[in-house]
Amino acid sequence: MKYIKYDLWKSAITVMVALALAQQLQAQYVGATCGFDYNNDLTGPCTNNTDNAPLYNPPSGTATDTWGVWVEQMQQAGLDFICPNLKGSRPHAGINPTNMAPLISILNSRGLASQIKIAAFDDNASSWTAQWNEANGRGFNTATPFDISNSANWVYIYDYNYKVFYQTVPDANRFKINGRPVIIIWTGNTATVGNEQGNYSRAMTYVRQKCQADFGFNPYIIVNSECMRNDTTMNNPGIVDACHSWSGGGTWTLATTNNVKIGVAFPGLFYHTNTGFRDPNHGTTFETALSSTVGAGALLTLVEGFTDWEESAACFRVRNLDANGNALGYSQTYYDFPNQRLQILRKHSQFPFLGNQKFEAEGCDSFGSAAGGNGKTNYYRNGNIAIETTTDTGGGHDVGWLQSGEWLEWTNVPLNGSPHFLVRIATPNAGRTAHFVIDGVAQPSKTLPNTGGWQTYTTFDFGAYGSYSNSYHTIRIVFENGGVNFNWWQL
Repeated sequence: MKYIKYDLWKSAITVMVALALAQQLQAQYVGATCGFDYNNDLTGPCTNNTDNAPLYNPPSGTATDTWGVWVEQMQQAGLDFICPNLKGSRPHAGINPTNMAPLISILNSRGLASQIKIAAFDDNASSWTAQWNEANGRGFNTATPFDISNSANWVYIYDYNYKVFYQTVPDANRFKINGRPVIIIWTGNTATVGNEQGNYSRAMTYVRQKCQADFGFNPYIIVNSECMRNDTTMNNPGIVDACHSWSGGGTWTLATTNNVKIGVAFPGLFYHTNTGFRDPNHGTTFETALSSTVGAGALLTLVEGFTDWEESAACFRVRNLDANGNALGYSQTYYDFPNQRLQILRKHSQFPFLGNQKFEAEGCDSFGSAAGGNGKTNYYRNGNIAIETTTDTGGGHDVGWLQSGEWLEWTNVPLNGSPHFLVRIATPNAGRTAHFVIDGVAQPSKTLPNTGGWQTYTTFDFGAYGSYSNSYHTIRIVFENGGVNFNWWQL
């Protein structure tokens, strides 16, 4: 009898392993588009007064620093991949694919190359149509649809675009499905691309041939369903792998081609004065979009867009104080708290309760001080919080000059099991103390170690506080007697 039980146990383990492998093979990837205009998005200061103004206010000429801030937020959001928008490589300001090189360096230096991959998202209204029009003396615009029937024009699709992207992004950093680097093409509408019938498929075949010849791979191509309708030969075997339907006038779509589901999700869209405005509705719009795509079994869901403040569709941390330190309400920001959309993304990621989440001090949702603050202002964000660049491992920023009773708080933090609360601090002082507050309940005070200097950091373990089961909480850390530099805390 014991042998029968052993065989049954062994069979059960085999089934469990098989199911786990199947789940890995059917992983539901979540990624986001990412504008990276060097004349606007990446260097500052940010002077827009629109919805979705970023929390981080980059000084002029600090693009690499901005990439670093974005990477921290991508990690917090649990993104599997990021899609810096491809707009071609002709000399139009700030949009060459080679300009994403700092992103790759930062992902590699911070040990995130295996966690966050990079996919090609082709903003082909720019890379194909606008660049082709510009080269032919019509200016950088989409007034004349790109003639895809002329194979001489395919240099705008491949040579000035995908080829430069793959020369810039190494194989180890590429986002792949079934081992094949992914290309997502934005549109196939006739206002942008002309003469599609029989020719769009020829161009995609050319892309496959060139990628194979130049880089040794067959790309996983995801196109817009518009071109599938406008060129019926796109439905022939081997032309495309999957398709998306972009927004369709709403805030999410789910398209199925070749038995593959592809989702597109928006947190909201357009300014509140625009007739096409789609209200984020305190995060409910984004929750619904992700539940209807990721939650409906999409192999891949692409979010528009990580940095898209221009269309009020950003997912990054948003500004919640004006230049005078006054609170900005929902009607001004369309966020309830700065990290709201990052936390919603994390909730729908593959690992929503990943045990090693990191929260940057300078990116807290709110802050305050029993002592009235330290009187310092900074470029990073508005308000009386002292932020500086750090020489700690990985770079980035820390919050310094902490005063007695100064606190920082995060909303909707996912907790599971009995995680330890780790805090990255530096101080030349002895006897510094701090404590956590979880959902309004103060935890025991701990004495922090003297690290020997203001930029000599150590990770201090506060221990575990209770047990949790896939739940969300408000976490505050209070520095009781100040005199500490604070980089991040981690579960």
